Amino acid sequence: MYSEKENFVRVLRRDDPSHVCYPPPSKGTSYFGAWPHHSRPAEDAAEWLDEWGVRWEVRNGEAFPVGPAVDSWEKVDGIVAPDPKAPGRMEPVREMAESLDRELFFLSVGHPYFMYEKAINILGPAEFCASMLGAPEKAHRLLDVILEFELGIAEQYVKHSPDHVMLSDDYGHQDRLAMSPECWREFFKPRVRKVLDFYRDRLGPDAVLGLHSCGHVMPVLEDLMEAGLQILHPVQSTANDLREMRRRTGGGLTLAGGIDGQRILPLGTPADVRQETLRKMDMLWENGGYLPMAEKSHGVPRENLEAMAQAIRDWSRANVER
Repeated sequence: MYSEKENFVRVLRRDDPSHVCYPPPSKGTSYFGAWPHHSRPAEDAAEWLDEWGVRWEVRNGEAFPVGPAVDSWEKVDGIVAPDPKAPGRMEPVREMAESLDRELFFLSVGHPYFMYEKAINILGPAEFCASMLGAPEKAHRLLDVILEFELGIAEQYVKHSPDHVMLSDDYGHQDRLAMSPECWREFFKPRVRKVLDFYRDRLGPDAVLGLHSCGHVMPVLEDLMEAGLQILHPVQSTANDLREMRRRTGGGLTLAGGIDGQRILPLGTPADVRQETLRKMDMLWENGGYLPMAEKSHGVPRENLEAMAQAIRDWSRANVER
């Protein structure tokens, strides 16, 4: 059998992998300030502001944005991005890069709240979406400020030679994009492509570039591939037609996730989980091209996660390993 790292690459390339890749041999990290809890002044603080001025609140153990940094698109020109080179910004990345056994694992770096999510947090969902229609120059201005920051983060990341980059932006609702496909193509596709092009230029052709986007994203599948994306996660099964998604992406995109994290994993029995996992393996594996995993693991009983992992191993032995 191939090593886990070589097999991962073969899964992406659909190049006769020796086994199903689970879990992927990547260790992830992100810059300090990427997540809202990085700005939380104390563990018991109920509310706080992040570096952009967005107000966050803890509800049921999770942090949610509850107040925008500015309340009107007319104030967008006054938004100042944090400094990507701030002291300590890359400390988590440096620590991971120095401690990770690169013979066994890929170093993965992330861009949480990448563009759309950061914009709706800063300006508020209604105000930002209205700006794309009523004041597009303001929406572009805000997104350019965010893009400059994200490229600054990327510039710092590449100093640590990551193997895998994951953008994270939830573009979809349960049954549709959060905006029209035309709007997404105008405001987001060029900026996604610019960041992916930056990484491809600086890290070379072997760098693995992925996107996490919950919800319905099928209207822009071809656009994501054109932008240079290689992995799409979590291909939410309650929001997308995964069989059609597999047909349309063909050999151009590796799908990651797809094991129902909304109904079956949190609410089903281990037998339900096993059946769901085997069904998705049959549906999505094409000599690779699929990284099976839970769409969401938060709130999933341990026995169901174990049943999923065992089903993946069993399917691999029966269908791939020789």
